[in-house]
Amino acid sequence: MVNTMTSTKSLVTRVSALALACALPIVPALASGPVAPPPQVVDYVMPAPAFDWAGAYGGLSYSAVSGRITQAPGGTPDMESVNGWGAFAGYNWQRGNFVFGPELSYIDFEANYPPFINQQRNALELRARAGYAVNNVMFYGFVGAARSEFFGGGVWNSENGVSYGLGAQFHVRNNFFVGVEAARRNMSFSTGGADIENDIDTISLRFGYQF
Repeated sequence: MVNTMTSTKSLVTRVSALALACALPIVPALASGPVAPPPQVVDYVMPAPAFDWAGAYGGLSYSAVSGRITQAPGGTPDMESVNGWGAFAGYNWQRGNFVFGPELSYIDFEANYPPFINQQRNALELRARAGYAVNNVMFYGFVGAARSEFFGGGVWNSENGVSYGLGAQFHVRNNFFVGVEAARRNMSFSTGGADIENDIDTISLRFGYQF
């Protein structure tokens, strides 16, 4: 009987020692608190622009027109300042905040070069525009080919040249927009063995619709 009790006590002692040994590694972990899971890796996706400028557009313009003859035999007078109406149409592509595309622009006007009988009329341009858009506002520049008509030597002469300028455009609501633009056209032609060169400047208000 005594041997049986002694064996039972010995067994209980061994089981208790084994349980204590298994529990020891757990105590430091519990004392240090729960272990946080590793942070998740999240791929950053660039947000899409808030406003879509891509597509066809068109509209009307109202311009203050001025200019001057920069090279001509017999004098280089300034052109009188006049106003003119116009129209424009183009197409935009968009890559992020960058907007670019072609535009066809026309301004109808007729002005004199006092005190001479020379006259200037109309301006037609094919432009390449490029701009930077911030939501519904875009700032842009352009270069292009220009054509106008100059009256000299008793006939209307076709002039060719280059145009360039800067502008800003603001979408008001829905697809309607307004803008302001400053442009210059360096024009020239030859008549009777003489070379004529002149500049045509415009400050324009533009009203349009993006389709």
